[in-house]
Amino acid sequence: MAEYISYALSGAATVLGLIEPFNKKMSIILFFSLVGNLLVAASYAFAGTEAMTGALICAVACVELIINFILKKKEKKIPAWLLVIYSLAFVGVNLIGGINAWFDILALLAALCFVFSYAQQNSKYYRVLFVVNSGLWIVYDICAVSYGNLFTHIALFIATIISITIHERKKEE
Repeated sequence: MAEYISYALSGAATVLGLIEPFNKKMSIILFFSLVGNLLVAASYAFAGTEAMTGALICAVACVELIINFILKKKEKKIPAWLLVIYSLAFVGVNLIGGINAWFDILALLAALCFVFSYAQQNSKYYRVLFVVNSGLWIVYDICAVSYGNLFTHIALFIATIISITIHERKKEE
């Protein structure tokens, strides 16, 4: 039963994730990213113990996204010191949660890439970092046997590449 719940949550995250990269406003992107991370965190939790690091990292990402969303609404940049705290939070989660398998390092690298994406004011650079982030999660999902999230991350990877291409073509016109 838990496996089916994981797949349903991943499916919902996929739908939201397919909408996210086609938005230009960072505040909208952050909102979709927040909801998507909540769904993916829950999906990892239902996927089983192999994917718990992914669940913890996505949960921490949700807290960070809420802070970023508030800063964006107030039209404030994310200070460098806060990005350092975000990075340390992800490292802490990995250490506290325990690195149970070699591939948990991939989840940490994806999380750190996500922190760098926060610092972007331009949605194009956010998308490029999102492609790298998704690539790391794809490998993690394969290793953690989290196939629902694997489907989600592959779909997001492809959608983000398409959105980058569309936005670049519009600029050329």
